[in-house]
Amino acid sequence: MKPIHALLLTLALLFAGTAAAQAGECEEVFTVRPGMQATGTFSWVVHAMDYFGTAEEYCLELEPTTYASKQAAELALRAGEADVVVDDIIGAVTLRNNGIPVKAVYPYSKATGGVVVPVDSEITSIPDLEGKTIAASSLDDKSLLILRALTTSEYGFDPQEDGETLQAAPWLMAGLLESGEIDAGIPYWHFVARMTATGEFRDLMMVTEMLDQLGMRSDLPILVVVARDGVEDEAVRRFIEALIATTDRMQNDDGIWQSILDNELYSLPDPSLFPEVRKRWEAGLPEEWNQEMIDQLVELVDRLVEVAGPEVVGVERIDPEAFTTEFAPEG
Repeated sequence: MKPIHALLLTLALLFAGTAAAQAGECEEVFTVRPGMQATGTFSWVVHAMDYFGTAEEYCLELEPTTYASKQAAELALRAGEADVVVDDIIGAVTLRNNGIPVKAVYPYSKATGGVVVPVDSEITSIPDLEGKTIAASSLDDKSLLILRALTTSEYGFDPQEDGETLQAAPWLMAGLLESGEIDAGIPYWHFVARMTATGEFRDLMMVTEMLDQLGMRSDLPILVVVARDGVEDEAVRRFIEALIATTDRMQNDDGIWQSILDNELYSLPDPSLFPEVRKRWEAGLPEEWNQEMIDQLVELVDRLVEVAGPEVVGVERIDPEAFTTEFAPEG
């Protein structure tokens, strides 16, 4: 979908939802129970649905619950206590492998993280990473795996074999980079935004650029909305429409972002860095969802398994049946 098409789709959804609410045309109100992780941005969007009234506009009654961890959200899905969650592209597959009947129904976020180095680092390109020490939030972090796939296929080295990769908490990476204990970091995307906003660090390469160099679509999602089987189709469809309308309004309203901070849905030591976090979040919003993207996700995971092995990736391959486009709004 071209940007203009995405804009027209959003405007159509906004008009349809508002018109339905104003006309009192909710013949049925659908209950959806979002399961949110305590530190995830999904809570921002669900909060914004209440802030803007978009849930009501789309004839939805939301019963959100915040869970302490990804594992707790998975248990809620298994127990039928949550209907929709946000997980990474492997999550829907592993949930199904664990006997939890779910499908990924819509992209939630593109990959806006990447490799960060100190602003005065001698590292200026990906080949400079050979032999260096790189920290990631985990050794199965998807951004690290995509970097390994890129360097192995395009530059002839694997940073894990021809250098050192280690696990570090994202909030520690700035200090590790400043002390020289690591040469580059791959923190979560919002830590990338916070670090680069200080002017002390810079992007070496974003994951979207890595995907492009791998010959893949740069707009592949890294996070997806996962819905439990058994939830009414119309409820899932309306939730996705409300999500799209809500994220569009979030891009054009400063008040929601202050409300996120006021409600302690995100905290950072220096609030002046929040606009950069917002900017990076907006850059990650998906524009479309189609079978070509699912096919490329399958190909991408095949390449990650090839370089890191199924034990690290978490699956041997992606089952395409774990993804569906049947709930995506028509452009």
